[in-house]
Amino acid sequence: MKNVKFILGAIRKADEEFGMISDGDHVLVGVSGGKDSMVLLHMMGLYRYFFPGTFRLSAATLDLGLGGLDADAIARCCRERNIPYVFRQTNIGKVVFETRQESNPCSLCAKMRRGALHTLARELGCSKVALGHHREDVLETFLLSLLYEGRLNTFSPVVRMDRAGITQIRPMVFVPERRLIGAVRRLGLPVQESPCPVAGHTRRADMKKLLTYLHTLRPDAEEYMLRAIRKTHTYHLWDQAKEGRAPRSDEETPDPY
Repeated sequence: MKNVKFILGAIRKADEEFGMISDGDHVLVGVSGGKDSMVLLHMMGLYRYFFPGTFRLSAATLDLGLGGLDADAIARCCRERNIPYVFRQTNIGKVVFETRQESNPCSLCAKMRRGALHTLARELGCSKVALGHHREDVLETFLLSLLYEGRLNTFSPVVRMDRAGITQIRPMVFVPERRLIGAVRRLGLPVQESPCPVAGHTRRADMKKLLTYLHTLRPDAEEYMLRAIRKTHTYHLWDQAKEGRAPRSDEETPDPY
C-alpha cells in the first residue's frame, strides 16, 4: 500500500499545483496497456473518491496496428473499476513504419496518437485527456531537448489546446518510475510489453541510461533536476544579461563544488 498512497499523494499535489482537474470535468485516460497507463487508470479511479468535487472518468485504447495488444485485459480492468472503456483501431503503425518509414519515428507516432486521442475525447464529450508520463519521462525529455535541440525544454503538466478544445494533463509528473513498478506488483495489474519495433532502441532509451548513470553520481539527482525545472525564478541564464538583469558580483551563483 505504500506505493499506492505515495502515488495518490503525488497526483493530488500535481492537481493542486497545476489545477489539472475541475469540478464537473469528464476526463479521458489514455491506456496503452503499459505499466504507466495501467497505474494511471487505477489511481485516477481511486482519486475520484479523494477529489474535493466530482469528475467523470472514461478510458480509451488506440490500437496502432502493431499486434500483440490484449484489449480484453484492459477492458476487464475498466469494468472492475466502473470506468467506461473504448477501443479504437488505427493505422498509425502502418503510416509511421511502412508509408513514411521514419528514421526517428517517435515524434510522428506521438503526434498522430495525440491527434487520434483528442478526436476520440471530443466524440465522448471529454474536456480533458490524462496521460501516464512520470518523473523520469519529464527528465528524459529535458535531456533530449538539451542535448539534441540545444534548448532548455520539457513537456508541461497541463497543456490547453484551444483549437482541439481539449486540455491535456499529466497527473503523475511527480511520481518516480520505481513507484509505478512497485504499484504494478502490489496491485497485480495486467501490464503488457510495448509492441513497438523500436522500443528500447531510441534516443529516449539513451537518456534513460544517462539518468541511471547520473543517479550513480548522486542518488537524488532526479529530484534535484525536477526541482530545477519547477523553480524557474532561480534561473541565472544569459538572457538576463541581455536584458540588463545580470546579477551583481556579490549575487553571483555560487560554485556548487
